[in-house]
Amino acid sequence: MGKTSIEKLFSRLAGHGVKAGDFIWAAPDLVYVHDVLGPMMLSSYKKLGNPKINYTGKVIFVYDHIFPPKDSASANNIRNMLGFASGNNIESIPMGEGIEHTLLIERGAIEPGMFVVGSDSHTVTAGANGAFGAGLGSTDLACLLASGTTWFMVPETMVINMTGNLPRFSTGKDVILNIISKIGVDGANYMSMEFHPSSDTRLQLDDRLAIANMTVEAGAKTCILPPDRRTDAYDSIIWDEDAVYRSSLDLNMSEIRPSVAVPYSPGNVKDVRDVAGTKVDQVYLGNCSNGTFSDLQQAAEVFRKNPVHEGVTAIIVPATRKIYARALDAGLIKTFIDAGCTVSPPTCGACAGLHMGVLARDEVCISNTNRNFRGRMGDPGSMVYLANSYVAAAAAVEGKIVDPTEVF
Repeated sequence: MGKTSIEKLFSRLAGHGVKAGDFIWAAPDLVYVHDVLGPMMLSSYKKLGNPKINYTGKVIFVYDHIFPPKDSASANNIRNMLGFASGNNIESIPMGEGIEHTLLIERGAIEPGMFVVGSDSHTVTAGANGAFGAGLGSTDLACLLASGTTWFMVPETMVINMTGNLPRFSTGKDVILNIISKIGVDGANYMSMEFHPSSDTRLQLDDRLAIANMTVEAGAKTCILPPDRRTDAYDSIIWDEDAVYRSSLDLNMSEIRPSVAVPYSPGNVKDVRDVAGTKVDQVYLGNCSNGTFSDLQQAAEVFRKNPVHEGVTAIIVPATRKIYARALDAGLIKTFIDAGCTVSPPTCGACAGLHMGVLARDEVCISNTNRNFRGRMGDPGSMVYLANSYVAAAAAVEGKIVDPTEVF
């Protein structure tokens, strides 16, 4: 009987053959931690007695969730993490470089075929580059650093067969929203989502980032999509033709239209036409899945010669410093400024209701971020709609949700 990709990966980590449902102890290839949950991990580590770090893989600290710091508490959190990192030979990525999930793929820290764990649930984004990523709790991470390994249950796998290509104004965001609308927010609970594009299906990295990032919103433990560049490590975990899957889903990409997840769940997905006319107060573009250069290009295409609607706040957040610089060189930042947008440095910011765009009571925001739970971006009385960058930018121009295929 053949193996799925995750069964092959965990067989490598365990040092022997494993199958879905087996429990193993293993050491991931990379651990990365951010500035909000990192302090909780350090607190757990202190309770263990601050033992010597026995994990021998790579550890990276990233300061992105509340950067620049909004208050003394967030500043002290970063300071404490910097102190721990310097005393334990842990790499600290310079502050302001960008949002961890996009940044680590951009920097080459997450390579095809790797298994990485992080303090953030969106560590699943590693799947965009042919790696497996999974979020762990702060206590689990502390114990992993102290002991060198941690336990995993080998997930069952859902396979998503993809044919065709996306039409204009549809993006990777619409792919994952379409999937969640079909299977629900628990449809892939503790599964690995394994994506099988057909030979004629084209998915650039930026689209794959959007897809992988929100697999956790379908309940997935991890996911994997074929990368642009294959490595020996990736080739060693390519699924077998006779692998056994828990479930499967077929997607015709050419039929996927711009979609919107309405409050208060990423699973409340509707065609954009069904919510057209909904007035918005804020548009927020940029996060760990959709702050890519492609997202900025899509937004700039809409904002070029089209100003932000009176009474609407539009915030643009490039995911990394490099993406910001590239957008600056390409003239995209000037387009945003001329249209009346506010351009932020790379940060998780308002996506998690932390700072730089937090919503007030009764405010309506449309965003290309990944969660729209009640209170996610601010006041519990606010409302967040999730959509692709075309749809979000078009709403900023029109002052209401519109179908970009009909307006632009």
